[in-house]
Amino acid sequence: MIQVDCEVCKKTQSFSEAARCGECNNPELFNNFLNFSECPVCGCKHLYRKKDFNQAVGCIIILIGALLVPWTYGISLLVLALADYLLYRRVKDSVECYKCKSEYINVVVQDSIKPFDHHTAELYEPIN
Repeated sequence: MIQVDCEVCKKTQSFSEAARCGECNNPELFNNFLNFSECPVCGCKHLYRKKDFNQAVGCIIILIGALLVPWTYGISLLVLALADYLLYRRVKDSVECYKCKSEYINVVVQDSIKPFDHHTAELYEPIN
């Protein structure tokens, strides 16, 4: 099932639920959702791919390996780094919009959608 983390109504919904969302008030919101030439929520043409994986879990795995280094002579760091890499390879990609931060989970990500780019993200940062 394809899911959307909507930044308008702050809910995680399936596409069929989001298309009928009473809070977003936009019935045409997800008519062109599969091609991702633009964000279905805000119309931004800048989207990026990322792993649908909790980064904190990856950091905790590496931290555990680092904490065990004195007793395992560094082998724990290598083993858990390998485990983290294998988890990373198995996790699917998701698509996120630079502008509205809407995240599209369980979608087929085309090769045309590039990984996160810091320069593009800076263009959408709010000016204080």
